[in-house]
Amino acid sequence: MLTAINILCDLIHEVQLERGLASLYLRSSSTEFAESMEQQFSKVDNMLEKMKSLSLSKSTHYEPFKNALQYLSTKRRYVVSRQISPSDTLLFYTRDIIAPAVEIIQDLAIFDKNNSPARISSLINFLQWKERVGLERALGTQFVNLDSNGGAELSDRLSYIIEEQHAYERMFMALADDHCRKAIEKLEKTNEIFQKIELINESLSKGNHAQIAREIAAQEWFTLFSAKMDLLHEVGKSIACHLGVEDESFDIIQEKNNNPLNIQNSIKLEKALIEHFDFISRLPLFSGITENELKTLLKHARISNYSKGNLIFMQGEQATRFYIIIEGWVKLFKGDIEGHESILQVVNRGEALLESVLLKDAIFPVSAQAVENVTLLSIPSAFIREEMQNNKFLAINMLATIASRSQELISQFEQLTLKSVTQRVGWFLLKLYLDEGEKSTSLKLPYDKSLIAGYLGMKPETFSRTLQALREQGIYSEQNTINLRNALKLCDFCDVELSARCMRKGTNLCKNSDCQI
Repeated sequence: MLTAINILCDLIHEVQLERGLASLYLRSSSTEFAESMEQQFSKVDNMLEKMKSLSLSKSTHYEPFKNALQYLSTKRRYVVSRQISPSDTLLFYTRDIIAPAVEIIQDLAIFDKNNSPARISSLINFLQWKERVGLERALGTQFVNLDSNGGAELSDRLSYIIEEQHAYERMFMALADDHCRKAIEKLEKTNEIFQKIELINESLSKGNHAQIAREIAAQEWFTLFSAKMDLLHEVGKSIACHLGVEDESFDIIQEKNNNPLNIQNSIKLEKALIEHFDFISRLPLFSGITENELKTLLKHARISNYSKGNLIFMQGEQATRFYIIIEGWVKLFKGDIEGHESILQVVNRGEALLESVLLKDAIFPVSAQAVENVTLLSIPSAFIREEMQNNKFLAINMLATIASRSQELISQFEQLTLKSVTQRVGWFLLKLYLDEGEKSTSLKLPYDKSLIAGYLGMKPETFSRTLQALREQGIYSEQNTINLRNALKLCDFCDVELSARCMRKGTNLCKNSDCQI
């Protein structure tokens, strides 16, 4: 297994280099880089020959990967003859070859019981980080010294990729052992290549795109980022070689009668998972699953913390993990390169993020961002899909969760299209009141008013005016707090979906006939 992972890591590295050289070649009108590119074609072909001896069919990503490789020679001819655009070339290498290769590595690592879950997560986040550096290398060769009108779009894409880099690097550093973490920290502090690229990225993040585009030549950019990629590749190979080594930051919980979290066969769980185990076990998704089955499911899971404003995943990213919120609120939204966004949902504690994507091994159709400080449980998608095949309770619960989410989206669509702004705001406050368990008539708005307004399909000023108008019904807004003089006034905004969660339904206290359907 380790041999296969190492070969795949090498293959990914060489394909990333081929992608970068192809990008460099396509931006040039000469044959300056043709020889280097042809030599790289041969290197990748040699790696593909080595790969033929590997047993990879257990991974669900192998067949799409193998099919894509059949078109590699054709795509190369298009590149050499300049009959393919740089963006289409980038898409083919990235989506059809590199992304599934990373997924195959994750599948191989997960299904080897000798591997440390912590190190698997560390490796995958590292590979995703390195891939974003590789994308920056390829895109940057198109961006620098650019004379065309595509500069704005490319600069936005670069900024997006840099943000992704930071997110994956943070996750890797949180999961890495001391040796790997210190190796990266040393490179970042002392290595001239890392420091130069960090200055470039800082400048791009500040909006100095034109300056960077003028000051760096395409070949200089390519050489600089290639040097960083080579250094990262050595770190990645080190992580891959030590997947089965015990990690002292993860405890083995021994089976003892006085331990409430006895784990069969000494399954290793992250400390944070143990702390949240009671909450996780009570989630509807895991209803009917035995304690040992749940612990087996969680052995490759992790608990991650995101600060307010941090991106959790991005639109178009492969859905490699399944997420459940332990604490906090998460915004699901669609965005464009101009910064406009449309909010799909804002989800809370105990809810999953885009369950349906898990079933079809797809990409995320939207982005997810922490509305406030957030704690998430995440499980590798491939692993949970396999468990669903073996555990009928998990499969049924997942389908029920997806059905419930679908009903919520239908209800939300109804609010946005059929209800007035007053009805939408009242519905949101009632939902918040029910989420709090109907325990208090003083409700704290869970996130910014501007975000609530976006979620309800209105402008922030409209939301504020509507809150003021609700004073006539005994609903008072003071900064971020809603005081209910009479909580029953919210019954006017109830619907079938919310009534199912209300303790007054079916009693004399329920005054809304719409809830009796």
